[in-house]
Amino acid sequence: MKLQKALRRASVALLALSLFALSAFAQSDNASISGVVKDASGAVVANAKVSVKNDGTSFERQTTTNNSGFYTVTNISPGYYTVSVEAPGFKKTATSRNKLDAGVPIAVNIDLAVGQLTESVTVEASTAQVNTESATVGKTVEQAQIQNLTLNGRNPLFSALLRPGVRGGALSGFSFGLSSGGFTINGGRSNDSLITVDGAVAIRTRANGTSIGTADADTVQEVQILAANYSAEYGRSGNGQIRMVTRSGQKDFHGSTYNFFRNNVLDANSWTRNRSTTTNFTAPLRYNQFGYNLSGPVMLPKIFNKNREKLFFLWAQEWVLFRQDVNNGGQRVPSLAMRNGDFSELLGTNLFYGSPRTINDPLTGAPFPGNIIPQNRLSPNGMAFLRTYPAPNGIFPGNNNFFQVRPQPQNQRKDTISIDYNPTSNQTIRFRHLNYAFDVANGFAAGFDFAPSALDRPNKTASLTHVWTLSPTMINEAMITGSNDRVTIAVQTTGRYQRSVNNINYPYLFPEPKEINDKIPTVVIPNVGQIDGGPYPASSAGPIYTFSNNLTKIAGNHTFKFGALFERSGQNDFDQINVS
Repeated sequence: MKLQKALRRASVALLALSLFALSAFAQSDNASISGVVKDASGAVVANAKVSVKNDGTSFERQTTTNNSGFYTVTNISPGYYTVSVEAPGFKKTATSRNKLDAGVPIAVNIDLAVGQLTESVTVEASTAQVNTESATVGKTVEQAQIQNLTLNGRNPLFSALLRPGVRGGALSGFSFGLSSGGFTINGGRSNDSLITVDGAVAIRTRANGTSIGTADADTVQEVQILAANYSAEYGRSGNGQIRMVTRSGQKDFHGSTYNFFRNNVLDANSWTRNRSTTTNFTAPLRYNQFGYNLSGPVMLPKIFNKNREKLFFLWAQEWVLFRQDVNNGGQRVPSLAMRNGDFSELLGTNLFYGSPRTINDPLTGAPFPGNIIPQNRLSPNGMAFLRTYPAPNGIFPGNNNFFQVRPQPQNQRKDTISIDYNPTSNQTIRFRHLNYAFDVANGFAAGFDFAPSALDRPNKTASLTHVWTLSPTMINEAMITGSNDRVTIAVQTTGRYQRSVNNINYPYLFPEPKEINDKIPTVVIPNVGQIDGGPYPASSAGPIYTFSNNLTKIAGNHTFKFGALFERSGQNDFDQINVS
């Protein structure tokens, strides 16, 4: 038996040393509660029994104070906790509503009063607590703030702007979809920020200014903004971190439904639309953001979890249906005469150059008479390019002569699942999964509807955490996370994308099969709108997987924490050209 204990101690010591030798640290949203227990005279109380109980799930961890009256309970999930202390000769004393934020330890000191254990004293913690346990500079935005703030689009990411030193998009900006916020935290580069959802990385390797998924405002327990001096385990970012934590189910069942909407009934028409005889009415708009959530214990009466302290769930779904018409902002297209080789209008003041321009014969260098190109000198493909442009339909601001309106529907769905399981008093298992679906059919590509793209972008994050109290002074926390962002961009097959429709038949430089063999080219003519064939179809994916492990050792009044993190980030891209 002694040999087994010695081997176990040696193995634990070897594991701790090997973890300490690694340069990367595991990222965790868990934190700790510690403090000192004293009597009325200020003397410390040793060997007092300390219980730390989650107010929502009733999960409880116990420890005892050491000879200095100090206790600590580490690796517990964010939430509200009740700390109670029992010691012979003193009244049982408890303090409730101690708020533990993600990754930020708190101190809860207890003063015992002389009396019998059958007597009890309960106080409620102050709502504002000063962080005396770590040097982290940050701010936590709580669930009530997230739900009650007027977040236009209900994207909880933008609550990060409540912290001084964070700059980026406005809280009132309409942003319900994928976005990294473009935040600069304390002057850092926005591309150096990190977003995590329940410990899973929510910034793609090739981010391009967007996040992986969008958290559901009704299921977010808190948003934490780490700006400076955060612990070594929160590495990977030189700018700052925005960490979102999904709430868990509790002992009681809860549920809610909601619907946020807006439409064009009270909207004013734009000045440009009023100028057009075809769009002199308010642009159609329908926006609906609706969903529901359910949470509570998982139980079988008289068989499993009858005290509602073992297994909890949260399930939520949210949809966005956004229907709007977008306009091309006004474009400049060749006139009807130009489409037949007659450029005589360029000899006077014109929409395209403002000053007269002449068309010269490339063979002689002399101007064509009347700026009209003879029919036998017209290039079939050149005229096909000009005729591909739509016909003018009016005069609009900016010397534009073509205005168009098209629908641009967007759809979004969020699925959130949260599972918390306490198999024993020494173990907790937490699972979080956010599934996200997004698609949009763009109205235009470079101002025209020749080859507008259709984007389908499903992505997800997931994390599985296991916290095991090996002994009263040793706790291990393991976490596995996965994130994946998949993008498929197709070309809308409206019929106008085909080059053969306008008799464009120039030979390809590289004749091998194309993704779309009959797609119009990109045509750039100075001072005229651009025909954009675009680089699509395209697809890409950016999976990110992490495994981390933290080992916490309490020795007297000191707490040692060692950790390691392994991350595998990938890119699987199919892009025809590099786009900015």
